[in-house]
Amino acid sequence: MINRIFIGNLISLAASMALTAGCLMKEPKKVYVMQVAENLILVVSSAVFGSWSGISTLLISTVRNILLVKGRFDRRMMVLFSVLVAGCGMWVNNRGPIGLLPVFATVVLTICNYYAKDIRAIKWSLFVNIVLWAVYFFAIMDIVSGVTQVAVAVVTFVSVMRLRVADGDARRV
Repeated sequence: MINRIFIGNLISLAASMALTAGCLMKEPKKVYVMQVAENLILVVSSAVFGSWSGISTLLISTVRNILLVKGRFDRRMMVLFSVLVAGCGMWVNNRGPIGLLPVFATVVLTICNYYAKDIRAIKWSLFVNIVLWAVYFFAIMDIVSGVTQVAVAVVTFVSVMRLRVADGDARRV
């Protein structure tokens, strides 16, 4: 048990680095590329933690993010991926109500990915997603991801506030 937790947390450290880099990006496509990398690494750590709803959600999200980067994410894809995440996540959930957090977080982010077009809206949707995943990670003993998610939530919030200040400065000119 202890070895599994240690190994899972070690793998999660690499995922956390990718997430941090993505939240600091200013271009939407780069944000999504880093999310793809993070998701694929988290699939491996989720397997170590035995988190089946996490694995299914992350795999489906990876495909969604690739479509976002390629500009092929339309309304039909948003609905399809929302249904896939919800259906698969609930079907394989082995964690009870806590196992539904990544499912809910990802459905919300999937919908926001379709509607959010500017970097501020994208970062706000990432912020909500990050907070929900943080709670989930702590519950499954993925302490590295949980702590990193909290830290990245703070970084993302500060980044959004900086964009707000920059927008305010631009309006004054």
